[in-house]
This record gives sequence, structure tokens and C-alpha cells, in this order.
Amino acid sequence: MMINEIDSVDWESMGHAYGPASDVPGWLRGMASADPGVRDEAFSDFYSAAHHQGDVYPCTAASLPFLFEMAASPATPDRGSVIELLLSIGRASLDKDPEGVYAAVDGTESRAHVDALAVMGGRAEAFVRWVRDPDLLVRRPTIKL
Repeated sequence: MMINEIDSVDWESMGHAYGPASDVPGWLRGMASADPGVRDEAFSDFYSAAHHQGDVYPCTAASLPFLFEMAASPATPDRGSVIELLLSIGRASLDKDPEGVYAAVDGTESRAHVDALAVMGGRAEAFVRWVRDPDLLVRRPTIKL
């Protein structure tokens, strides 16, 4: 399971809207929690920092494989919300200039939107599967495409 590899990512070397991204693994784990309160807080924190105002940071792009794994697993309690987050990241990435280089929070150059689109494009078939998922809460966000 890929979520077990979450600690092998150098999150500390990446930033989000409020500083180092060392808190991202906890948010990702929280999104898969059986506790609805923990899930809500994890999604809120991720949107607030790692996808702040629709921005795409290196940590946002690095989160994508884990988000795809969660969305694909029937064991994930709120797959629809994970899919909504994936779609939001994809839309934000598409809205940026594909040739553009943006300044990350720490002032370094970032092309995280391009990295995100590469991951998304490589997993486009997942969205087709989710459109046909028997669970309405999984299909609904995907159909909004």
C-alpha cells in the first residue's frame, strides 16, 4: 500500500502556504481516517495550506499518488471528497501557464503545476472508472468534470 511509503517523501524540503510541508503526511493520513471529524479537519488543513486559494505547491504535486490511492480504495471512508480535491488540483494546474515558472513560498522557482498535470495525465483512466463507480458519492464529483 502506497500510504505506507508516505514517510519516504522528503516533505520537509517542500513548502506550502504557511511554511514547511512536514504536516502534509498527517493530513493525508487524516483524510483516510474512520473519524469524520478527523477527516474534515485534514481536508480543511490541506485545502488551507497545501492547496491554499487554489495554488499548487510541490507538496501538492507530491501528494497526488497518495490521493489517487485513497480515491481508488473502497476502504477510504470519503472517496468523493478525495476525488473533489484531485479535480480541484487538476483544474488549478490547468489554469496556470504550462510554460510558466512560479515562485514557491520560499522564493524558489516552481513548476509544480506541470508536475501535477503529469501525474494526473498518467492516471486519467481512474476518472473514467470513477464515473462508472456504483457509489453515487464517488460518481458525482467526477461527473462535474
